[in-house]
Amino acid sequence: MTPTLEPEPDSLAFAFSGGRMLVGPDLQIPQVAALGQAFRTTAGPIRLGVLGAKACYAIAIEEGAAPNGDLTSVGLRELFARVENAAVVSMAARASQTLDWWFGHAYCGRCGTETGPHETEMARACPSCGALHFPRINPAVITLVHRHGDEVLLAHDRRFRSGFFALLAGFVEPGETLEEAVAREVREEVGVEVEDIRYFGSQSWPFPSQLMVGFFARYRGGEIAVQESEITEARWFHVDRMPDPDDRPATFSIAGRLIAGFLEQAADRRGRTVER
Repeated sequence: MTPTLEPEPDSLAFAFSGGRMLVGPDLQIPQVAALGQAFRTTAGPIRLGVLGAKACYAIAIEEGAAPNGDLTSVGLRELFARVENAAVVSMAARASQTLDWWFGHAYCGRCGTETGPHETEMARACPSCGALHFPRINPAVITLVHRHGDEVLLAHDRRFRSGFFALLAGFVEPGETLEEAVAREVREEVGVEVEDIRYFGSQSWPFPSQLMVGFFARYRGGEIAVQESEITEARWFHVDRMPDPDDRPATFSIAGRLIAGFLEQAADRRGRTVER
C-alpha cells in the first residue's frame, strides 16, 4: 500500500469532500474517470489495495465542491448502515482513515518541517530529521456487561440524544492489555467490577481512526455510580425490556452486534431450558 499519482481511469475512487464520500447511483463506488476535472484534489490519489480486480484509491477533493453528474455525497455512518458488502465498507473506512492521517502529518511532529510522501513506504517523510510518519490506529475497547444471564448494562452518554442507550467504551491506555482496559473503563464509567472478559470481535471505526475491539464481560460486584463528566445515566436492562432498536446502537456497528449476539444467546438458553 504505497502512494501513487497515476491511477488507471477505471480504478475505484474513494473520494471525500468535507468528511462525506462521493458515490454513484445505488451507492456504487465511482471510477476515477467519473471525477473528471470538476474537482480540485487536495490529497491523493493514494493507492489502498484492490476490490475484485479493481485498484482502489483514496482521494480528497476541495470542501464545498458540488458533486457532478450522477454523483452524490453521503456520510460514512449512512454508508455503513446501507451497504451490505463488507469489503466495500472496509475499503471506505481505510480510505477515510488514510486521508485523516495524510492531513494530520503534513508537518513533522518532531521538528515541525513540512513532510512529503515516501517513495516506497506508506509514510510521510520528513526531509529535515528523517522521521517517517506511518498511519496510526487508536485501539479502543467496547464492552457488553451482563449479569444473571438476562440483564445488560447500558449507559446514556451526554452526547447522545434523549432516550438513547449504548455500551461502555474507551481508549486503551499505554501499558494496558485489552482486558485491563475493559475492566478499568467499566470501573471508571459506572463503578462496577467485571470478570470473565471474553473477546467478541473487532471493527475498523474511522471516526476518525479507531479500531474498536468488542468484549463480553460478566458483572462481579459493585453498585452503579456513573462518571458524571461523561455519563448521565446507566442501568440494567432485562433482555425482554431493552430499549427499542432505534434507541440503541444499530447492527452495522460492533456495539449493535454485541447486543444482538447477547440477545441471541439469551434466547438460545431459554430454548434449551424449555426443551428440558
